[in-house]
Amino acid sequence: MTGSRFPWWAIVVASLAGIGFTATQIVERITVLKDPAAALLCDVNSIVSCSTVLAAWQSSVIIGVPNAYIGAVMFAIFLAAGGAALLGTTLSRLFLRLLVGLVVFFALFATWFMMQTAFVIGALCLWCTGIITAVAVVGAALTHVLQSSAASGSRGRLMDRSGLALMVWAGWWVVVLALVAIGLYS
Repeated sequence: MTGSRFPWWAIVVASLAGIGFTATQIVERITVLKDPAAALLCDVNSIVSCSTVLAAWQSSVIIGVPNAYIGAVMFAIFLAAGGAALLGTTLSRLFLRLLVGLVVFFALFATWFMMQTAFVIGALCLWCTGIITAVAVVGAALTHVLQSSAASGSRGRLMDRSGLALMVWAGWWVVVLALVAIGLYS
């Protein structure tokens, strides 16, 4: 583990939050399967409606497995890596790159899904908003760890000092939420 422990704590906390959001989605999906007319905790109105989102095909896009299950697995991987690093395990640069690649894939998938909810389904799942927030935190922290590692070279350390990674991940989060708002309210 290089540098500060803060990024690893951010990864652990964001991953736990992500697992909490995905676990809630899994419970709500089971509730909807048992009773399609059930009122869910995040069914606030016609726009903020998890039941509308969970009923859409986009909620189970990879071979019929609910997206929440995939998210729970992803966050478990990030949590395990963060926990290992906090316990003193030195994670290889290759493993860090794989984790960053995984979080980038997760961010792209989450972006697609949020655009589907806003522009096609016409509803927003609050838990999904929490999930993309957790993805942004994990992404920024993992990118920081990778860039600040001793082997990353001067360009990586320069990008890390400038806060570019944090700005990119925060910018992604703002753009996704802005597009969701445009899609839902246009």
